[in-house]
Amino acid sequence: MLGLYEAAQFRVHEEQILDEALNFTITQLKLILPKLSNSQLAQQITNALKFPIKGGIVRVETRKYISFYQQNQNHNQILLNFAKLDFNILQILHKKELI
Repeated sequence: MLGLYEAAQFRVHEEQILDEALNFTITQLKLILPKLSNSQLAQQITNALKFPIKGGIVRVETRKYISFYQQNQNHNQILLNFAKLDFNILQILHKKELI
């Protein structure tokens, strides 16, 4: 449901099916949220509803997803390490550009 919500964020003007999907998923996610208590999924849903993916800054959103992914017990450690490395390298590059 969360994936559909985020995918529907990238709709273009007059895509009625995706408009309906967005409205449906917002309603359903808000209904599901109280039943999830303080789980990782509840945090992801709250974050997604508060800060839609389309309006976010890609690298800031990436940092959030790295944190969510790291909390997942079934995460791939190699993939996580590459994501962190990529994020840190780009962060260093941005800092150099500011100096």
